[in-house]
Amino acid sequence: MESTFRGVFLTCTDAEATAAFYREIAGLPLTIEGDEEYSYFVVEAGGVQVALHSAEAFADYAFPPVTESNLTHLYFRIPDQAEFLERIKNAGTPLVAVDDVVVTVEDPDGRKVMFGTA
Repeated sequence: MESTFRGVFLTCTDAEATAAFYREIAGLPLTIEGDEEYSYFVVEAGGVQVALHSAEAFADYAFPPVTESNLTHLYFRIPDQAEFLERIKNAGTPLVAVDDVVVTVEDPDGRKVMFGTA
C-alpha cells in the first residue's frame, strides 16, 4: 500500500488570527468550511490541504497549543527573499531567523514557519 501526503492540520488558540496570518504572509486563500456547530479554515492546492482548527473545539487534549513543540514544520517556497522580508516587515510579523535561503517567522500560535527560495 502506498501513502499519499494529504494535508497539514494545525490547532490554533485563535483560528481567525492564524488564518489572517496565513492569508497575509503566505498568500493562502483560506476559506471557512463546516457548519454552525463546527467550522475551520481550509485551503487545498495540488491535492494537499492545509486546515486551521480551533484547538479548544478540535480536541480537549490539544488545547492550548504547545508552542515549544518542534513537531510541526511548515515550509513555503518564495520567489524573492528581499521582497518577502519587506512584506513581513510591513506586516509586523515576528522574525525568528534569516539565512541565505530561508526566512523563518512565527505565526500567532508560536509555530516556526519557514519561507525559502529553494
